[in-house]
Amino acid sequence: MIQVGVRRDHRGRIRHLSCSGHARFDPEGGVDVVCAGVSALLGALAIGLTQVVGAPVSLQGTEGRMLVRVPARMPEEFSGAVQVLLETTVRALLEIQENYRGFLKIRMLRPR
Repeated sequence: MIQVGVRRDHRGRIRHLSCSGHARFDPEGGVDVVCAGVSALLGALAIGLTQVVGAPVSLQGTEGRMLVRVPARMPEEFSGAVQVLLETTVRALLEIQENYRGFLKIRMLRPR
């Protein structure tokens, strides 16, 4: 199962997004569409944050893992775009969770 953790600050802004694991969705011995979908979303998020927006976020990724950390003191010129990208990604992941129950679990973590 893919595990996603989302942490917001007290103002509701996403400050942390972590993802790890594999869905193992393979109904007919084909492609794991859940892993492929999640990977595509997270890859697009990484490109958007780093190459399009150029935001000073911490981004770490390895096989089957990704971690995005948004600094508490994000420069104002990046803040809006960063939150739009993160919110869009989280909402898309929630859709995958809804449609592929048991293969993706999203946890909303307590604010820090």
